[in-house]
Amino acid sequence: MTSIYLIRHGQASFGKENYDELSALGEKQAIHLGRSLAQRLPFFDSVFMGSMKRHKQTALGCLEQFENSIGLRDSLDIDIGWNEYDHAEILRVLRPEFETAASMMEFVKKQENPKAFFELSFNQAIEKWMSGEHDQQYSETWREFKVRVHGALERVIEASQGQRHIAVFTSGGPISLLSQSLLGVDERKLMRMNWTLMNCGVTKIIKTRTRSFLSSLNEHTHFEGEDEKHLITYS
Repeated sequence: MTSIYLIRHGQASFGKENYDELSALGEKQAIHLGRSLAQRLPFFDSVFMGSMKRHKQTALGCLEQFENSIGLRDSLDIDIGWNEYDHAEILRVLRPEFETAASMMEFVKKQENPKAFFELSFNQAIEKWMSGEHDQQYSETWREFKVRVHGALERVIEASQGQRHIAVFTSGGPISLLSQSLLGVDERKLMRMNWTLMNCGVTKIIKTRTRSFLSSLNEHTHFEGEDEKHLITYS
């Protein structure tokens, strides 16, 4: 039996032109997660991650908390199949005001309820992408994204035969997609799940000889103490 731990990256730099970098809080989240995992798990047999900077930053911050992490930087298996969808492009296709992070933030701040407006807009942008009716406007279609992520999981399973603990550092989109697939949830409800995934939350897939199933979703007990609640974020 193999346990595959899908770990969402720490808080990134939302609202900045370069989203793909952990904030100071995101770095703390990764370290705190690592300390928690190191108390209950041996070091992972294999480590996989996407090619995004926030994935590697989270992986290093987390795994360096294990005592036996010597040579860690040379043992990370990078697979672009674990990368997030291009949320910036998906938003740009929805409306011209979202062309850049700066113009988007300026436009959103002018709304009566900025938070609710952005969430609604993001959901609309994802729905348009998933519809398949505007595929020519995207560098990666929804169907291509699904194939990519499922392929990444298949490669992890194939490479981890006989191993017990596997870590995968990735993003909310791939985690939501695989969780929905394993649970049999309608894929059109992707964002309902995606919005709930915490930074550095852990979702576990169990692979046996006969099947794969979701063992836990968005586990975040490492952030539930009174002194850790400030570490709970969703971006």
